[in-house]
Order: sequence, then structure tokens, then C-alpha cells
Amino acid sequence: MHLGGVLYVYKGEWGLPSIDFDCMRALCLVKFTRCPLQIDTNANPMRSSTGKLPYVQIGNKRFCGYREIKNLLDKEGYPIDGSLEANHKLLSTAYTNWVFTNLHPYYYYFMYGEPNNFDTTRSLYAKRTLFPFNFFYPSSYQREACDILIVMGGFDPRDKLENHEAEYLVANAKKCVNLLSKKLGKKVWFFGNFFSEFDAIVYSYLAVLFQATLPNNPLQNHIKGCRNLVYFINRITKDIFKNEAFNSSKAIRSQSSNDPMLTATERHFVESEKKTKILATVGAVVAMGTFAAWRGIYKQFSNSRPYYNDMEYDDDESLEDDDMD
Repeated sequence: MHLGGVLYVYKGEWGLPSIDFDCMRALCLVKFTRCPLQIDTNANPMRSSTGKLPYVQIGNKRFCGYREIKNLLDKEGYPIDGSLEANHKLLSTAYTNWVFTNLHPYYYYFMYGEPNNFDTTRSLYAKRTLFPFNFFYPSSYQREACDILIVMGGFDPRDKLENHEAEYLVANAKKCVNLLSKKLGKKVWFFGNFFSEFDAIVYSYLAVLFQATLPNNPLQNHIKGCRNLVYFINRITKDIFKNEAFNSSKAIRSQSSNDPMLTATERHFVESEKKTKILATVGAVVAMGTFAAWRGIYKQFSNSRPYYNDMEYDDDESLEDDDMD
């Protein structure tokens, strides 16, 4: 592999290395094969020919999208299925197509097509996209979800919610997860002792769907019930992606605004939070000083009140007498 190669992906969330399925499986290609590519999570997706991350840059050349990245790694001597037997390579391809058929429409619907969920997803992608693209860029995923679901789901997410055939997607996804759990059994990898592209794809789907904090995600609890799949997800996340895993809430609490791991949006948030605290402190001091000064004046006024209370106002008494007359 050429020196200086960089893989650009979206930064993760929920303790995962990325929020995005394609970025996740590209990361798996690199980390599983130990390919010496640097990983960068601060990139402009508009620099990619696909308009999306991931992409690899080596010198002036860019390799955009998962398929180009995989072909590059295969050519450079880092094939993800390099250790598999010939029959397992064929099975890996067959299983991959089967998982794609059952999980891909579910993933795209509940990440980008479901109206309540897309508010969360839009925010995640917007935070990881440069201004001003962050205002409109996340909608490209929603448009892609519409195209995929019309073909693979049989409905258009832009229709009324009651016309969404989500139950069909959920049923197929649950059956797929059950069969994956049975296929994995107690093995480390799906084909025994060697990782494969199929492991990367299953992890990329299930890790996001299991960890994502979405308002509506029926498959999350179903995955939780398959303990071997949960162990599979957690093992890869902790052992292979321990340096790439990210959780914004923990990072914002524990890191300073100068930390290079923070995105521009998160750094701006931290700096704004600091400014708010400083202004709040100054405001509190001013308010306390004002109150103390007012308190002193009020005390002096209170001490002088008996003098005024003992004074007689002849004019007032005469006015009262005149009123009585």
C-alpha cells in the first residue's frame, strides 16, 4: 500500500467507529486486513465523486465508494477474503446477497425513511458535514432511501405513514437475524477462524441498528435477544475499533475544545459552552453586586422611615376636614 493513503469516513456515535453503513464496512476492510491506511473523520463528502463518504485518497487519486475501496485493497494485496477456502468464498457471496435483500430495506427505512427517525439521523449527518452543505446534504440519504424502498420494499416513504409497509420489513429483518444467530453459533467468525467480507457486512448492519438511539427501531430488542450476535458486535467494536469508537456526549464532557478528535461543530459547541459559562459567571457577579448595593440603600431608607412617620402634615389634615365638610 502506498504511503500517505487516507480513508475518509464519517465520525462514529454510540461508541461505534462510524454512523454510516458504507463507512463501517470500509473501515472493516482496512482494520480486518491491517491495511496501513490512515483514518480521517473530518472530511467534506462533496470531494468524493459519489458525493458521499467513504473515499480513499492516495496522492492526487481518489477511490470513492465501498466497491472501489475494496478493489483497491484486493489489488494492493489486502483481500478481505484472502484466507477463506474456495467454497467459503462462494458461500460468503451468497450469504451477502441474502442479507442485503433482507436487511438493506429495513436499514434504509428506519435510518432515513421513517419520519420520526430521520430527525435524529439528519442531525447526525449535519454535524459531520461542513457549512453550508449541512443544511441540505442529509436529505440526499432520504432521497436514496425512497428509491431503494420503492424497489425493495414496495412502497414510497413519502406517502402517508399508514401506507408504509414497515411490518413486512420488520418481519424479514427478524427472520434474517434469527438465521444469522443460528449460522454464527459459537464461532468467532461466520466461517470459522477466518474473517470475511460477510463478517464485515453483518457487523456494519447490526452494529448500527443495535446501538443507534432512534425513536422507532423494532429490531434493536430482537438483536439484544441473540446473545451470540451481541457478543460478536461488542467484540469487534472493543477489540478492533477501540481507537476509532466515539460517543459525542462523553467527548464533549471530557475533552477540551483544542482536542483534534472533535469535529468543527463539536469544537464550536464546547467553545460556546465555555463562553456561556463565563458570561453567566460575570452576570451573576454583576447581579449580586447590584443586589448588595440596592440592599444597602434600602437599609438606609428603612432606618430613616420613623423620622418621616412621626412628621405631621397639616395640609393633609386640612384636606380631610374640607372633605368632611
